[in-house]
Amino acid sequence: MPCRLRKITVYETKSRFYIIGCDSTGSRYNVLKIDRIDPKALITGEPEYDYTREEILELLATISDGSSVVYRSSSKKGTKSGLIERATNAFGILGCVRFVEGYYLIIITRAHAVATLGYHPVYKIVEVAMIPIAMDGVSTSSEEQKYVKLFQSVDLSTDFYFSYSYDMSRTFQENSLRSDWNNHGQRRLEADERFVWNSFLLEPLRKNLISERWFVEIVHGYVRQEYIFLPIGRISLTIIGRRSTKYAGTRFLKRGANPTGNVANYVETEQIVWDMASSGNVADGRFSSFVQMRGSVPMRWSQDPSTRGVVGKPLILIDNHEPHAQTAASHFRDVRNKYGNPIVIMNLIKRNEKRRHEGVLHTQFLKNIEYLNQFLPNEEKLCYISFDVARCNKAANSMPSINVLNVMEDLSMKSILKNGWFQSFPLSEALKIRPREAFATLDAHHSKDGRFMIQHGICRTNCVDCLDRTNVAQFVIAKVALGCQLCAMGILDEPNLTLQSEVCRLLEDMFDEHGDTMALQYAGSQLVHSIKTYKKTAAFQERRRDVFQTLSRYYSNTFNDWDKQMAINLFLGVFRPRITTMKNLWDLTSDYNLHFPYSLKINTDYCAWTLSEKELEDLVFLDYDESENSDGYVEIRSIDVDGRRGSEGSEYRTLLFSSHEDFRDYHRTYEFTSLDDRIGRLFSIENRAIQVDGINEEPTTHAQFLKLWKTTETKEKDQKKPNKKDKEEKESDDEDDDEEISTQWSDVVEAQQEWYDLVNAPGNVTTTLQKSPTKRESTPPRNTSRAKRSLLSTGLQFAKDIYHLDHLKTQPEERRYYEKYAITAFKCNVRDWEKVKPTLLSEFKITSEVEPRRPTFFTTDDCYRTESPEVSGNSARFYIKSSHPLTTECSAQDYGFFSKYMQAT
Repeated sequence: MPCRLRKITVYETKSRFYIIGCDSTGSRYNVLKIDRIDPKALITGEPEYDYTREEILELLATISDGSSVVYRSSSKKGTKSGLIERATNAFGILGCVRFVEGYYLIIITRAHAVATLGYHPVYKIVEVAMIPIAMDGVSTSSEEQKYVKLFQSVDLSTDFYFSYSYDMSRTFQENSLRSDWNNHGQRRLEADERFVWNSFLLEPLRKNLISERWFVEIVHGYVRQEYIFLPIGRISLTIIGRRSTKYAGTRFLKRGANPTGNVANYVETEQIVWDMASSGNVADGRFSSFVQMRGSVPMRWSQDPSTRGVVGKPLILIDNHEPHAQTAASHFRDVRNKYGNPIVIMNLIKRNEKRRHEGVLHTQFLKNIEYLNQFLPNEEKLCYISFDVARCNKAANSMPSINVLNVMEDLSMKSILKNGWFQSFPLSEALKIRPREAFATLDAHHSKDGRFMIQHGICRTNCVDCLDRTNVAQFVIAKVALGCQLCAMGILDEPNLTLQSEVCRLLEDMFDEHGDTMALQYAGSQLVHSIKTYKKTAAFQERRRDVFQTLSRYYSNTFNDWDKQMAINLFLGVFRPRITTMKNLWDLTSDYNLHFPYSLKINTDYCAWTLSEKELEDLVFLDYDESENSDGYVEIRSIDVDGRRGSEGSEYRTLLFSSHEDFRDYHRTYEFTSLDDRIGRLFSIENRAIQVDGINEEPTTHAQFLKLWKTTETKEKDQKKPNKKDKEEKESDDEDDDEEISTQWSDVVEAQQEWYDLVNAPGNVTTTLQKSPTKRESTPPRNTSRAKRSLLSTGLQFAKDIYHLDHLKTQPEERRYYEKYAITAFKCNVRDWEKVKPTLLSEFKITSEVEPRRPTFFTTDDCYRTESPEVSGNSARFYIKSSHPLTTECSAQDYGFFSKYMQAT
């Protein structure tokens, strides 16, 4: 079964490059040849044959005319004789690239493992090599050298990751569901091009039908793994952040979204929990994962950095007011297809400002959401929440009862219970015996075969930059999700992870590093406001750090962003020299036309916006072979999309993996291993791990670190008089400016009706888990004597005490009878009733389904509507006759009587 080649050696002759690769066992070798005769053409050859070590040595000896292999790191021009080794034990091929002259081969020369997901190690790139394929070496053209320097400014040794047997571009849930577990976990690796950063570099080799086993697909972002040792077991916690390649760029140069719905600063964040005492195989082990995402507001908007001062903010401009929200529709269509429903949108943009700035985005974004929800059923509508983090954070200074993290935690719990999470094992037996009250509204969905519990839908978080406030919100969401994951594993009794625990401190440190990494990639500096800023425990070190990061971000955005943007466009293939345009990349005044081409047209339906153009046409395209075979039926073949399928030798070029190979490569069963090395690795893991007696165990605070944290006394002093440092912080703050503090809760959190409909819907876990109906624990009885004394002291009494109603107790049968009567005589909109019903009837619910009854002659008039009364036929005719003037003539007898009357008078 074809798998990736692990060790690659590059040999050079005067006319060719010979690349030798071997698998993980070192027993099978393959050869790849690249001709150097034509520098502007990539001519390759790959024998579909597996060599042994002896055959490879014989082949190399034949190529070098029997001479010994010359090892060197560099050689002067004119000394190329025999076979020269250019690189040895490389980790894989990143691809080939051509600018103006010839091609360059890019390989990974150094990498080290940073995480292990079951049987799959994850590597971080440390060093790469860029080898010119042309016989003359590097071109002396100034234009070519400038492109090479610009390309190499993308530091591949920083935050780029890959794995041989695990698809890093997809989530843990996607990789698990794409495997055939009835056939030993056999799977075919097909990466998501959205997160693969070397797709453009691999394009020339794939066009030449080179086997996928040579390539390494890399992702850009963040990976960190930590270990938690408990008395009952060992857990590994991994955080993975994937940055999208679509509409990628720097802070002020990439805002909003492009016409196809790809947003700026799109990062998919995933947390994976693995019980290390279980198997490393997904089907047999205990794995759990949760995914969330961040991304800019999906509209056509921008900010011109030339309109800002040193610490000011550029004006937010809506470039295109779309009445049908095409850009937002394209974005949420992709999100629905990838993650499912429901989609919870947590918007952290400020709404009420003294000088309207961010509120422009909030107003327009809300209009787009309301428009799109018109065409969705209730269970699939976008759930929009607006949470003004800056206002809530400032209000916490005057109202200690309000805390940003507590408010976020409450919203996050409701969202996670509706989205769920992925886990490869059934829920704990303890949850079946004693269901948790917190899981009462959990909607658990399972895979088609019932093997896994899956996550459906996602929580999407954004602010203006999707950096500081977004990272705090994602930390709180991850904290709540981690508590649910550990509770489902049976490690936590309740899904509550305390903020002061050692595990939560570890998670906070990981997300602070995750946020700093994403901020450096997008804005050129670390986070201006870390999580400690919103915990209200940061001392002056944090405030000074905020000022320094603000100035660092300003310098990067002003002087370095355009150079970084050009390098990203060149690296990702957005700009291709002599193909995109005849101008050089550095001669362009803007890259707007590269991301917003005039020829691009989106032909989707304004109402059926959930369907793409292809789905609107035929949904599936097939290539029909009209020639019938001997059996009389027509053959249907799939279209060859990228050259890797549908052609001869496709099985050789396609990557196939199974659980048996994963086990073999992880435990290295094909070689004798040393016990000392195994113990050494275990000791290194144990030294890195945190050892706690419980998940919610709090660390001991040492005296020398007390000055780094605020006490209640210092906090009260800070509230009494603002000092000079606070004033400097407000002046240098790039995210939260000074504004009036509102005590109204509606100014802090605002949610649409779709959100309330989602969180108020009952879950499906309690009914499926309980074997017999169990009663919910009732609330403890109120101490009436104590309440009576406290109210009598103010001159108030309960109504039951005044009117002696203690003996009146409604029986359940009487209450059900009353509810039936009320439902019969009360017909109205359920939403209207929930808004206007009296507080005494808060527990009274109007069900949508009513049992059929005998028709009644009473009308169903109420305070909302009145039925039209029925009028009899005689009454209707009398009314119509009375409304018309008298048109009938008098009879002769009547006329005679009237004449006599007139004569008598």
